Amino acid sequence: MARLLYAVLVAVVAFLAARLAIEALQGGGASRSEDHFRPRARRKERRREPPPYSARSVVRRTALAQMRDALTGGALDPDAELFRCADCQSFYTVQSVRALANDNGARCVNCGSIHRIGVEVVD
Repeated sequence: MARLLYAVLVAVVAFLAARLAIEALQGGGASRSEDHFRPRARRKERRREPPPYSARSVVRRTALAQMRDALTGGALDPDAELFRCADCQSFYTVQSVRALANDNGARCVNCGSIHRIGVEVVD
């Protein structure tokens, strides 16, 4: 019985050693594969200058009909005051901008930017 147990133990150790050798030959194994998504932290420094206070984004009414509020997902009212993220171009209503200011440090839900510009709707 002891010989059988010893033989099984040697076989398991040999199998693990062979597996490690094969992974080393393949370049590190599956844990470092480029096929898998690896999240990275956002950069703390933004090199981009903030937009001027008077900056406006001009949007056609027909294009706005297809857009949604980035925070709530609700339809945008072209007659209401709207804002747009200066970095990723997400749209926000006034209520969403206030909610972001209260709950999220005024950061965009998509890119984390704090810069927003007003939207001017044209026909």
